[in-house]
Amino acid sequence: MNRTIRIATLLGGLSLGVGCASEEIAPAESDFFPAPQIVQAQPKTTMISGYAWDPEAFFMNLAFCGGPACPIPPFLLDTSPLYLRAAVQGATILPFDPVLGAPAAEPVVANDSGLWTLPSVPSRDNPPYFLTALPTGSLTTAPIGPPLPAIPQGGYVPTVTLRPVVTHNSVCAAMEAGGLSTVGILEAVAKHLTVAGTPTTVQDLTTPARYANVLVFWLFQPGSPLLRVPAGGTTIEASAGQVLHIDWAPPGVPPPELRSTRGFIVTDAESSPLGISVVLLPAGADVPPVVRYSFIDTQTDEALSRPWWFPPIEAPPVPGLVNFSGTQLWRSDEPNGPPGPPPPWLCLPQ
Repeated sequence: MNRTIRIATLLGGLSLGVGCASEEIAPAESDFFPAPQIVQAQPKTTMISGYAWDPEAFFMNLAFCGGPACPIPPFLLDTSPLYLRAAVQGATILPFDPVLGAPAAEPVVANDSGLWTLPSVPSRDNPPYFLTALPTGSLTTAPIGPPLPAIPQGGYVPTVTLRPVVTHNSVCAAMEAGGLSTVGILEAVAKHLTVAGTPTTVQDLTTPARYANVLVFWLFQPGSPLLRVPAGGTTIEASAGQVLHIDWAPPGVPPPELRSTRGFIVTDAESSPLGISVVLLPAGADVPPVVRYSFIDTQTDEALSRPWWFPPIEAPPVPGLVNFSGTQLWRSDEPNGPPGPPPPWLCLPQ
């Protein structure tokens, strides 16, 4: 993946064109031959490339490695055992077009490192595309890096990563396509609802008759765009729906009726110690066309520039799948967000 970023950076830095100058005096403009108008050419298609990953598996690898004491930095790099053990091999990736309500291009399959490339997606500035991971693929079983406990395998649900991809560049690189498993966060939510009196399976969470929208937010600490350290003590406020907070312990820790196969559990705390909030929007006639989500940091720490923050976002409910947002928060001393515009090859809104 870091190779992809380096290549994209190189491509983004190249420009084509030849300049010339002349000392001759240009002729007067003709009324018969109008002056030519220069129009900036826009690419008709864009190549989108990125990685398919299992955020639950990445977190568990980091936790098994010792958490903050882990000698392996928690970066999404294709040389990192933490990432390679969380890459979803064989994941099926497609760009979802909200205008068509359908894929904008043929799907592709991720390789053994979770890397994929959509070679030709129709280019446009707005509205953006959203990357979708279909319920395919699996984690590697090969020994990679230090000996760590195996991540419990499970299936995946159709997952849309709630990060806009604006194809204003000919190459979009380092795009993430998250995949949420059937044995992790969503299983914990289903168990919580069942114990609370509403029998629920993971499949029910993607059934339009039951839920108009299910959105999993995982908030991460500020830093490098590839850094993935959970932002504990954070939560989400939603203009509609029920917000649940998620905690974790190693698999097998009781209570089994509430804890998922991978160790996740719904907590009664007012915020998540892992930065994970799940928003459930039940189906019904009163489902709003758009839901507003606000990011809340419940902690204050001047040394860490907390409270961290991020601008509120709005998104329409989409039934039949799960939305995932891996959001990296901003420091409190960055009142207008991170300094400088994002590189064009990241294909984010400018």
